[in-house]
Amino acid sequence: MIKDSLHITDTMQVGCVNQVMESATTNIWMWVAIIEMAIIAILLLKLWGKSSDKKAELKKKVMSEGDIDFGNIINSSFNSEALYKKLMRVCHPDRFAPDDEKVAIATDISLRLGKNKHDINNLKALAEEAKNKLNIDIRY
Repeated sequence: MIKDSLHITDTMQVGCVNQVMESATTNIWMWVAIIEMAIIAILLLKLWGKSSDKKAELKKKVMSEGDIDFGNIINSSFNSEALYKKLMRVCHPDRFAPDDEKVAIATDISLRLGKNKHDINNLKALAEEAKNKLNIDIRY
């Protein structure tokens, strides 16, 4: 009987040791996984930072070249649509039906109006051209 109780106690101790070892092994693998995730996150952040740096450099390069007229962009966003509609109405080829030469000029101007719908500077230049070639009065 004493042997049996010693055997049970030994078995219990071995079982507890196994549980402790399994728990320690689980903790080690959990920490390894956490460290791996941290490394991956750091690498992804570095990669993301490099791509945003490239984008910022490209923006600086474009802005420093001076090819962009920000005044025209802002003015176009607020005023180009009204001028476009007015020019399309006044310069429409159907208004010049009897005169084939003016119909051709009006068609050309109408096509260019469509291409420059959102650029106020080009619309103003086309308005001046229409004023000169089609002999119409455009107030904008």
